[in-house]
Amino acid sequence: MKKVEILASPNPILRKKSKEVEKIDEKIKTVIENMTIALEASEIEGLAIAAPQIGESVRIILVRVNEARDKDGKLIQKAIPLTAFINPVITKLSKDKVILDEGCLSYPGYFGPVERPKKIRFEAITIGGKREKMNASGLLARIVQHEVDHLDGILFIDLITDKSKLTKGGDIDVRKAERNKKR
Repeated sequence: MKKVEILASPNPILRKKSKEVEKIDEKIKTVIENMTIALEASEIEGLAIAAPQIGESVRIILVRVNEARDKDGKLIQKAIPLTAFINPVITKLSKDKVILDEGCLSYPGYFGPVERPKKIRFEAITIGGKREKMNASGLLARIVQHEVDHLDGILFIDLITDKSKLTKGGDIDVRKAERNKKR
């Protein structure tokens, strides 16, 4: 099986604003296939990936969400199979926000508190070329916001509300990553 590397910070590609996809051709389908390979082969269980994380500076995110239930068994998040969203745009953010820990495949082993809107509305093009408008809340809203940030060269570490609460692991130098952010 082909191996596709996930880029780690401070790779400069992660800081570039990605270009819009003009047409869904074989090259774009190959990018999505490579994103899938990278996500599935990752040693960290990732829920999503953005094209820049595999070195492709195009506006594509790949998202999946597992079903979640509360302690009483009530469904709180429907499962979403691995889905590619092309040229995603967040069109509405709720005023209600929540702070939760986030991590990132490009910062393996790091987690920190990030404040994000609880609900969003976004639109994107599917692999079949159809433009869709979607509402998202909870984990899906957070994932889409995180991945769209990647497309704009923004990393979760830029948004951590309290840097003292960043938990470290692996071998990424957070100070070096922050210096690269300023370039």
